[in-house]
Amino acid sequence: MTSQFFPALETDLGRVREILGLAGVRGRPDLATLTRQPGGHGRLIRPTLTLLSYYLLAGAERAAGVRAVRAAAAVELLHMASLYHDDVIDDARQRRGGPSVNSVWGARMAVLAGDLLVVNSSRMLAELGEREALVAAEAGERACTGVIAETADRFLLSRTEEAYMEVTGAKTAELLSLACRLGAMQAGRGPEEEHALARFGWHLGMAYQMRDDILDLTATSGHLGKPANSDIVEGVYTLPVIRALAREPELARLLRRGLTAADAETARRLVLSSGAVDEARRVADAHMEAAVRRLDGLGDPPSREALAGYARSVMSTGGPAGPALVTVPAQSPSPAPAGVPGLMRQRVQERLDAWSVETGLAATPEEARHPRWGGMAGAAARMWPDAGAEQVETLARWMLVCYVLDDLLEDPELTDPGEVVRLRQRLTLLVRGLGHTPRAGGAVATALARAWAGIRPMQPPSWRARALDHLAEWLEACEREACHRLSGFVPSLRDQLPLRLRSAGPDLALDLFEVTYGGRIDPGVRDHPLFRRALDLGLATALAENDLRTLEQDEAIGAPYNLVRVLRHETGCTRQEAIDEVTRQVEDGHAQLDAMLASAPALLRAAAGDTAPGPDFGLLHLIQERLPSWRGLHGTDRYSRTATGSGPDLARLRREILLDRVEAGAAR
Repeated sequence: MTSQFFPALETDLGRVREILGLAGVRGRPDLATLTRQPGGHGRLIRPTLTLLSYYLLAGAERAAGVRAVRAAAAVELLHMASLYHDDVIDDARQRRGGPSVNSVWGARMAVLAGDLLVVNSSRMLAELGEREALVAAEAGERACTGVIAETADRFLLSRTEEAYMEVTGAKTAELLSLACRLGAMQAGRGPEEEHALARFGWHLGMAYQMRDDILDLTATSGHLGKPANSDIVEGVYTLPVIRALAREPELARLLRRGLTAADAETARRLVLSSGAVDEARRVADAHMEAAVRRLDGLGDPPSREALAGYARSVMSTGGPAGPALVTVPAQSPSPAPAGVPGLMRQRVQERLDAWSVETGLAATPEEARHPRWGGMAGAAARMWPDAGAEQVETLARWMLVCYVLDDLLEDPELTDPGEVVRLRQRLTLLVRGLGHTPRAGGAVATALARAWAGIRPMQPPSWRARALDHLAEWLEACEREACHRLSGFVPSLRDQLPLRLRSAGPDLALDLFEVTYGGRIDPGVRDHPLFRRALDLGLATALAENDLRTLEQDEAIGAPYNLVRVLRHETGCTRQEAIDEVTRQVEDGHAQLDAMLASAPALLRAAAGDTAPGPDFGLLHLIQERLPSWRGLHGTDRYSRTATGSGPDLARLRREILLDRVEAGAAR
């Protein structure tokens, strides 16, 4: 019906979208989708109100002038910026049925993008004129004041209806009022018409926010495209809750910080049964009728009725449907790795065990099968699910050698810091000597050289040089961790992740992935901000999950970088509280990563202008395909249970390494 009376509306909204598409990071096409999401710009309610207000006063048949279109785009940019900032403040993971900008790009980038949108809007409004810039600045100031007041009143049981109305009028109604006022200003009519349309927008905004608050209590997450019942959980007590509090004493006992999901649902049901929602609907309806009355005498009757009809349609639409919230399922048995069949994996593992004994890494077959080192064939198959048996064995040998190096420096029986330093120095010499005449050094030197001999033909010389640099840097980080363990040092929360990342060897893991990928990842892809964000998020989540699984072992040996231990040390919380917090971080990290991987292909296609899929899209597909198997690595014996019984004789291996060093020094 709206398009029937305003025939230029859809075309003019297309012009608005074109302007919105230009509000990006200049000179950085890889960041284009940061401010231009592939899901579009929703229903463009605010630009539509700007254009309809203009048509009402300037004529329903004519297309909007350039000024009106730019005013409509400027309002939408302000709205987008507020959503970016709100989602960061609320730590929201969904928006319009998809992942929020902060969930995909991170909070820092989302805030900066929101700032950029505000600046773009301000520039456009300043170009329109001093009056436009001034009324927008005043509306923005009132909106910010409202959000600040609402944040200050979170979890306040004594919050009043007056406070709620004041905040609603500021944070939501002001922007809709601005949209209508700016449209009226571009039509060149008098202040009375401008004021009437501004009040129309304000009352509509009041009704719209109340409707949104009601939907938060009555709709599902899928219907809203964002989490339902979030206001109660976040301590934002809206009109239905405020009225229900006056008649439901049990509700006051429930509402607090840290509300459980069950308590939040109980609170929601109490609000619904109190009749407060129906009362809030009547208040919203009263504002809707007040909005329509403000249109009396403006424009011609058909146009006036069409604008009122659009306003009612905004109120009656529940918003775009979206998928249910991303949830992290309870821990289930790890999926069997694809590719090499189970019987073949068993044979590969048997050959690997024999190889361990042959090189001297393990003194006996029992030592080779110890949980710390056993199961490498299955782990390699998870890393490279479409590989053949020989490829899996080659990768498993290299992974085993890296695990041995890690165990040598992590061994609780290694108690002399000087010996830690000497051991790392000797291991670095062995690494730097790979590809040349094998150095002496006993079983570790032999196994290292033979494992590398299998890996090196798979990759070019540039990759091999970089991979050995990464291995040497990782050994230095392992030395630092071992010395920190011996000194009793526990890092701050700020330093925990950087230290943990260095000793975990993320570059080694990426090198291993490139082996299974079949070449080096293109630098343009590897350096793309979305890829780096996914890598950082994935590593932090995997390490936190690992810290949960190895907590008992880490507590026994005093491992310094375990996140649970660091939390307890810095905050003084209980062990269980720290475990719960790290568990929450792991679940949140997995949910964010899943959301990123689901949305990244569309984001990259939008940035590339919908060109044909390239290597970057194939890489993303590969990661999505393999991720479930990679998560299964945490279910291997190395991580899921404490090694008991006669473990690998690490002292013997260290003696061989260090003895050779002493003999070599004496010979010189």
